[in-house]
Amino acid sequence: MRKILLIAAFLPSAIFPLATFFIGLRNPSIFDAPSLLRISPIPAVLFILAFSAVLIFSKRSALLQKNSHGLVLFLLFTLGYFFMASVLNKPGINTNNIYFAADSGSWAQRMAGADGWKTGIRAVHPLTHLIFRPLTAILSILTSGDRFYANLILLAAAGGGCVFLMWKVVQWMTEDQNHAVLCASLLGLSASHMIFSSVIESYIFSTFFLLLFIWLLITNKPAYLLVAASVVTLGITITNVAQQVLTVLFVQRNAKRLIRTFALVLGFSVLLNLAAKSVYPLTEYFFIPQNLMGEQRFSQGIDINRIELIAEDFFVYNIVAPQPYLSIRNDTPRFNFLHGTILEYSWFGWPAVLLWVATLTLVLINFFKRNYPVKHNGLLISMAACLLFNFILHAGYGFEPFLYTADWTYALILIIAIILQNAAKRTWFIVMWLFFVLSILLNNIWLLYFIARKAGEYLV
Repeated sequence: MRKILLIAAFLPSAIFPLATFFIGLRNPSIFDAPSLLRISPIPAVLFILAFSAVLIFSKRSALLQKNSHGLVLFLLFTLGYFFMASVLNKPGINTNNIYFAADSGSWAQRMAGADGWKTGIRAVHPLTHLIFRPLTAILSILTSGDRFYANLILLAAAGGGCVFLMWKVVQWMTEDQNHAVLCASLLGLSASHMIFSSVIESYIFSTFFLLLFIWLLITNKPAYLLVAASVVTLGITITNVAQQVLTVLFVQRNAKRLIRTFALVLGFSVLLNLAAKSVYPLTEYFFIPQNLMGEQRFSQGIDINRIELIAEDFFVYNIVAPQPYLSIRNDTPRFNFLHGTILEYSWFGWPAVLLWVATLTLVLINFFKRNYPVKHNGLLISMAACLLFNFILHAGYGFEPFLYTADWTYALILIIAIILQNAAKRTWFIVMWLFFVLSILLNNIWLLYFIARKAGEYLV
């Protein structure tokens, strides 16, 4: 029975790329994925070869066999994200502020634009030119020099990589393949990851390195790898290093190692920031406090409506999203989640909402009953601390809180994975978990379809 359930657990991830391909076909005027085949068939050939290798040779290679389930998830989600990215991102069109206040046009220019080095980098993202431009340039070898498609592949692969790492972490903790596959699929199908693995921005890359850091830490990998992952995390968005500090603090509880690790992180980050400034002159120094003070322009007043909106983004919109608010400014669409948007679900979205509420209720019951392995308490506490850190930070920062949801959605799902791992040993729970993930898929695919249809009226 468990083997049949394991096969069924892959159903949501298998449907996802088919659904995004359908969205593309329904919006042919803005579906750019087929154009890549005309420019260069190499990425498609490599994808087919990789998928075939995982399916055919997994039993002949210990490494492939050990990671085969996670690699299948990675490939399926990367493909789905790429299809969607080719719909929502347009070369030559400024897409800033269209998708939940994301600066997607500016980030596309920074990462892939021929003169992207002329686009300024705020101190809060100090190493992004140094990280993304070389990666995009390398990937463009596969796309006959087209950096736009190389950028989309990089974005989609980061999203798929987050799913793979979630699978690795949950599988390591629980040794339960059904639970690991469904938790990883839940992350990949969450509204936050569907959007920010498809819209060019920096947040999904931060999530990848946050999850990579957790994997390196819990599996006792060498310290230099932890330092490297943290330097890249700081280089993308400096505030996310606080989450890694909290993770080390509660998982290892070793103050000396904590201080030593992040002193090295700070030192290497300063050196790389100096190097980035010399290569990309419009980069700001993050270690000069005055440069960071400019972030105050994104400050928000804190009142009951703001707190309610933050709570909705933390525990509802990031997983199962309602239909967003749509406005038109200067002949350009704007999608946002406003206070009160929580009531805007389609009739087939409400089962996903109810099952999500049931899941959170089950999490609370099992937590207070302590019905979960205490050996993962350190990781559980650190993830809760990361949620609290982000809640406090974004209560007063950011015009559109949903923009930052990738920074904490992984932590919420890890909390759920830890607390419900005993429940996952029961067949009834896996069946419910599968139906829940399928309902999330249905609801959030509608979200993508709605956005694509409305954006397609203008992005041509």
